[in-house]
Amino acid sequence: MKLPNFNEKAGQLVRRSATFGREFVEFEYFFPNPLPEMNEFCNDLILMEKSNEANRAIGELQGLTKNIGNLKLFIDPYLRKEAVSSSEIEGTFVSLTDVFLSEAGSKKPEFTNPNVKEVVNFVRAIDYAISELKNGKSINKELLNEMHHTLLEGTRGFQKKTGQYRQQQNWIKAGGATNDILDADFVPPSEERVEELMNYLFEYINKSEGYMRLIKAGLIHYYFETIHPYEDGNGRVGRTLIPLYLIQTKILEEPILYISPYFKRYKDAYYNLLMEVRQTGDYSKWIKFFLEGIIEVAISTSKKVKKMIGLYNSYKDNLTEEGATSISFYLLDKFFERPYYSIPLLQAELGDIDYPKIKRGMDYLLKIGVIIEFSPYKRNKIFVAPDILKILEEELI
Repeated sequence: MKLPNFNEKAGQLVRRSATFGREFVEFEYFFPNPLPEMNEFCNDLILMEKSNEANRAIGELQGLTKNIGNLKLFIDPYLRKEAVSSSEIEGTFVSLTDVFLSEAGSKKPEFTNPNVKEVVNFVRAIDYAISELKNGKSINKELLNEMHHTLLEGTRGFQKKTGQYRQQQNWIKAGGATNDILDADFVPPSEERVEELMNYLFEYINKSEGYMRLIKAGLIHYYFETIHPYEDGNGRVGRTLIPLYLIQTKILEEPILYISPYFKRYKDAYYNLLMEVRQTGDYSKWIKFFLEGIIEVAISTSKKVKKMIGLYNSYKDNLTEEGATSISFYLLDKFFERPYYSIPLLQAELGDIDYPKIKRGMDYLLKIGVIIEFSPYKRNKIFVAPDILKILEEELI
C-alpha cells in the first residue's frame, strides 16, 4: 500500500508480520474506524438532494411495479441480469443467453459456457437470501456464510474456504493478482480481526433507523468491501448486500433494483472512490457516486419495465384475438420469466398439464410471433422469445 496516502481518518494502519510460503514478511494492514453518524451528512446539501432524488426514483419504480399483476415476470430475469453484471466486474464473462440456455436444460457444447455455473450459483445465493429475509430473518453471519457457500459451490473458488470467514491474510491488487503483499494496493484487516469487524457491521445493519437508509446502504457496502471477510467472492457478496439491506428495511418491497450494471460501467471510479474513503476519510464522494447509481438504475429500470408491460399487453391482446387456449397465456408468462424454454422443461415446471395441451399452447405463441425455434435439434428443442430477450439484454445504463 502507498502508506503516505492514508491520513488515518477512516482507519488505522496496523503493522504485523506473517509467513507466506517460506518468506517472513512485515507489512501494514488497514483497520477501519466505526462508520460516521448519519447527522454528519446533514449539512452537505448536494448529498442530501441526491438522497432525496434517489428516494423519489425508487418510489416511482415501486409505484410502477405495484400495477403489475405478476411481478415475477420481471424479478426473475433482472435477477439473472444482476448476476451476470456483478460476475463480470470480477472477470467472469457470461452472457444472459448463456444463463437462460443453461436453465433451459441445454447440454449441447455449442451452447455451454464453463463460467455459467458461477452465475447460476449467484442466482441461487440471492434467491436464498431474499427468501430468508421474507421469512423474517435478518442479515447476519449465518445468512452471509450460507450465501457465500452457495455462490462458490462447484466453481473455481470452491477449493478455498467457503461459507466461513477467511483464516489468512488477504490483499488486493488493482488490475490483477500479485503474490507479493508489499506490492498490494490495499491490505484488508488481519484475519484475526474479521469476526470482530463483521459483528460490528451486522449490529450497524440491524440498528433501526427510519431515515437516510440509502446513504447507510452505501456505507454498508464500503465497510464490507474494506473488511473483505472471505477468501473469494467478496465483491459479489458485498454488492448483494445492497438490495438485501433495501429489502430488509422496506425501501424495496421486491428485489427489482440492482446497482451492479452501474458499478460495471464505471468500474474504475467504483474502485477508486472506495479506496479514497480508506485513504482520506472523505465518505461524501463515494456516497454521492453511490446515490447517482441508484438514481440512474431506478430510472432506467422503470423504462425497461414499461417496455416489458407494453410488450406483454400486446401479446395478450394478440392471443385473445386468435382465440388462444388458456394454457397459452400461462406459457406467455413463463417466457417473460425466462425467454428460453424447452417443452420438457415446461412439462417439468407445469406438472399436471400434459404434452398435447402444452404443444397446442406453444403453437399459438409461435403463430403470433412470441417465440421462434432456437435449436435445430428434433428432441428437446429449445424455443426463444426474441423480443423479450432483446429488452432484457439492453444495458440498464
